[in-house]
Amino acid sequence: MVKRHTTHGEPGTIEKLAQWAMAPRAEEIPTSAMQQAKLLLLDTIGCGYAALDEVSAKAVLATYAEVGGAPTCSVIGSARKTGAPNAVLVNGALVRILDLNDYVNNIKGEIGGHPSDNIPVAVAAGEASGVSGREVIAAIVLGYEIFGRVNDLMARDSGWDGVTVSGLVAPAMAGRLMGLEAAQVANALALSAARSPTPLAVRHGAISAAKSFANALVAQNGMQATLLARHGVTGPLDLFENPVGLAPVFSLSGPLAMLAAPLPAESYIMRANIKAYPCLATGQAIVAAGIALHAKIGGEVERLLRIRVAMADMPFLRRQKDDAGRINPTSREAADHSFNFLAAVSLIDGDFGLTQYDNERWNDPKVRAVMAKLEIAVDPELNRRSPGSFPCVMTARDNTGREIVVEVLDPPGFSRRGLDEAAVTRKFNAITASHLDAASRSRIIDAALSLDLSPSCAGLTHALTSAKAP
Repeated sequence: MVKRHTTHGEPGTIEKLAQWAMAPRAEEIPTSAMQQAKLLLLDTIGCGYAALDEVSAKAVLATYAEVGGAPTCSVIGSARKTGAPNAVLVNGALVRILDLNDYVNNIKGEIGGHPSDNIPVAVAAGEASGVSGREVIAAIVLGYEIFGRVNDLMARDSGWDGVTVSGLVAPAMAGRLMGLEAAQVANALALSAARSPTPLAVRHGAISAAKSFANALVAQNGMQATLLARHGVTGPLDLFENPVGLAPVFSLSGPLAMLAAPLPAESYIMRANIKAYPCLATGQAIVAAGIALHAKIGGEVERLLRIRVAMADMPFLRRQKDDAGRINPTSREAADHSFNFLAAVSLIDGDFGLTQYDNERWNDPKVRAVMAKLEIAVDPELNRRSPGSFPCVMTARDNTGREIVVEVLDPPGFSRRGLDEAAVTRKFNAITASHLDAASRSRIIDAALSLDLSPSCAGLTHALTSAKAP
């Protein structure tokens, strides 16, 4: 266990992080980061709308109907408003349910989680406080940065899930937008982080719907902690330094000093990538390879005798591929995290979207037969050939002895130079078409991409609450 102690008279880690979150002025945020944040905001909203028909979405919307709350914040897919913590829970869950929202890679090329899970915090806090759209976009940029920096404090082989970091991200974003003093933000961070540690069991083994709700619950708690701190409630400010604090969770002391480092020109948000398919980030190239291989064999999957799926060699990829709950998925949540299911169904169908999960497809005998032919492996050579990405090489041998190879070195949506506005807009229109008419989609796109020029979030939230079905 790493023990950290606050030097007498000096602020501790929590207080330093609060000061850092409050310090940058929105006008100082690089234009490239602001543009990236607007595109991620649009993509995140689209993912929320796309999930509205899912079982888990209906459950959280039913819960929302019961809990009520002061009508201050908007909810995706509803004309009725609710309190900020409830809006964060509902919107956060909707955004995450399909596993279609963005992902980031850290500087080592390892998966860095889904900072967009906390974009609902920025929208709720911005709407409730009436701050400018530019401030909301700036808070998103800073939220991504905090997410990345705190995530780097967690050991990759620990038993803690990455959503834990949102216990610090959510109150930092909310406190900044709600105009709290740095001391109040520090207490909000402490109150929230003390309740945020989440076990990795939400994403491994018999994966349940908790996978989709884990971050939303942490972020909701972060928003609630911010409201408590605004009214004077204090928290344990020595969480990082106290020997019975969060040291077992954030066990890597090396990057600790980076928490308060200046925002770089190429900040963490510039490492964000959008997803083309509704599944885990490390499976995007596998799906793309399966679709390409389907085309090469003319859809004659039954002729294949063996199929090898090779990925980059990273510890977390080894853990994912060897997870029994993913090898043999028994739920929708496990299926979208199963390399075996993703490879098999994309190979069979030559396509991959929400319909590939219909009728508990992971139990389909034809899918199971193809899964039985799979070998999921790692290949260190792919680390060199596509650094920082999650590549895939799919090799199949058919009943004539022919070998067919498909390589996907960078999956669709992966970006090394910032997101493409046209690609994000196309995705938004495609995934929301069954829930929003063309006029509603256009209004949301315009409102999101011009938010930095708006005096408040009113235009965006009005576009959400007035949206119409096709």
